[in-house]
Amino acid sequence: MYKMNDPVYQKIYNQKLLSNLTRRFGPFRQHHVDLFVSTEGLLTLMGKMKKKSRRGEVVMVVPNAAGEIWLHTKAFYPAGTYRLMSGGLEGAERPDRAFARELAEETGFKTKIDRCLAVITYTLSNPEVALPFVSYTFLTAPIDGYPQPTDPNEAITDFRAVPVDELAEVARQLRSLSGEFAGWGDFRAVAHEVVWEELQA
Repeated sequence: MYKMNDPVYQKIYNQKLLSNLTRRFGPFRQHHVDLFVSTEGLLTLMGKMKKKSRRGEVVMVVPNAAGEIWLHTKAFYPAGTYRLMSGGLEGAERPDRAFARELAEETGFKTKIDRCLAVITYTLSNPEVALPFVSYTFLTAPIDGYPQPTDPNEAITDFRAVPVDELAEVARQLRSLSGEFAGWGDFRAVAHEVVWEELQA
């Protein structure tokens, strides 16, 4: 298990929590990434993480009735950029509870977690600071209907559903982003690559 001496992080990523996830959902992949941050978009995100003491999120893998995976885009993303939905853990919030809250806020859907696909840990670093971060990646059963956000602050402007195989291309597109979004794209690509690999199994 990856460790970092950060009290906030230790509350949302620890052996007890991981054992509870295993007991409830079965074995899941654990994956770690070290990412040096140099571009403005991810530096800004790191600043928000530090200010809000936010060290984790849930990544929502939500298939429609055809088995395609819902992606979303937001008003401030580069044109044509879609990705898996995610939402931050609030304080020491349990990942499964954060998942239910964020799913309702971003899609209006209410459903249970089918599987924990992966727990992805990161060290995000720049010359001044290194921050730990964790993404709990959950898969739901297929859901009928079209997503309808219930929280206007999410700034979601569109959704589209893609076949599982297209997640690898989504990751490639995220990694190809340039300028201020380059580091952000690398960061966001990781979950898509891991989810794509796990759904091939």
